[in-house]
Amino acid sequence: MRPNRICFSRTELAPHHREAGKAIVCREVGRAALLAALNDSYDATFRAPAMRQAVAHPNGFVKLPLGVVTHSEGRLFLHVWLTGIEDTQAHDHRWDFSSTVLRGALYNTVLDVAQADGGQAAAAPQSSIHRVVRYQPHEGGFRFDARNEGRVDVAVRPTRVVTAGERYGMSAFTFHQARAVPGTMTLVARGAPLKRYARVLTQGDVPEERQRWRHVSQAERLGYLRDALDCFA
Repeated sequence: MRPNRICFSRTELAPHHREAGKAIVCREVGRAALLAALNDSYDATFRAPAMRQAVAHPNGFVKLPLGVVTHSEGRLFLHVWLTGIEDTQAHDHRWDFSSTVLRGALYNTVLDVAQADGGQAAAAPQSSIHRVVRYQPHEGGFRFDARNEGRVDVAVRPTRVVTAGERYGMSAFTFHQARAVPGTMTLVARGAPLKRYARVLTQGDVPEERQRWRHVSQAERLGYLRDALDCFA
């Protein structure tokens, strides 16, 4: 199935724009970004990303930087979901984003988070107490800062299934968990960072030492880009 024909405007990924669901990539822009990354050929529309290497994200997908949209500073990525497992931790982001499913299906669950009262769980159904830790890029990788930012009560909303041709978008300050059918591909448009770190919700310990990204080979990266272009055929 072809993705919906949707638009990408000059202002939709501006740093001040907070309605992430409106930061949308149209068919022509998505295909052009994939071709630019595949051929390493950028122009006035797209600039090369600061880091071109694809990395294996700990949440179960390969993250491929595609380019920076010159007129808006929006950043485009291809995510290839490999394992089908759920995110290891619920989290928010450093930026607003919108994600269009090119193939497969993604299951997105938004979480309602409120400050816990004295560490005691609220009486709301499907709620539980989590600790908030920071997640930050760090010297070719990432690290967690487990200094206590407080404890929160988490309630789970109904999961939304997003299939090929559909999209979803969220604010940088929205917590969620996602999982996908293995082989799912999503085209992600994100704005400039709005904060220095993301927040992760955990009920256990997190490693505080720096963790390096695992880079994906160039041959594997090119294969994913070609597969994604097939979604536009």
